[in-house]
Amino acid sequence: MGASFVASPMATKLLHIDRTETSPQIDMDLEQGTLEFVGRSLPVNSEQFYGRVYRWLDEYLRAPREETTVNMRLDYLDTSSSKHLYNIFDRLNAVNERGQRVHVNWHFETGDEEMAETGKDYQRFFGLDFRFIEVEELF
Repeated sequence: MGASFVASPMATKLLHIDRTETSPQIDMDLEQGTLEFVGRSLPVNSEQFYGRVYRWLDEYLRAPREETTVNMRLDYLDTSSSKHLYNIFDRLNAVNERGQRVHVNWHFETGDEEMAETGKDYQRFFGLDFRFIEVEELF
């Protein structure tokens, strides 16, 4: 349905979900410790969509890298997606509190103060190392 996997998340070190009009591209790499979200997030069934992300993330968090990097390049989040991002950052924050560093690169387009503020809200909730990066175009 617009999403594809390189393979089952438990059988591979990589997870890839294609971007659609309503869901972000997601690339997660166990070996590199990178997570990337690109696009807009208002999937029809957010529980199902983010359920795949949670399964992969939980697998990664069993033995995370010393440093994890999250690259966010989203131009829109609906309310349910905001909740799911909160849950993702919450899981990452637990790892951060154990001593493994988590860096979040929150990209936002020039003039998009709403998305910049959304990132700052997450920064206030969690002790993660956020960098705010203003760009001309997200994707």
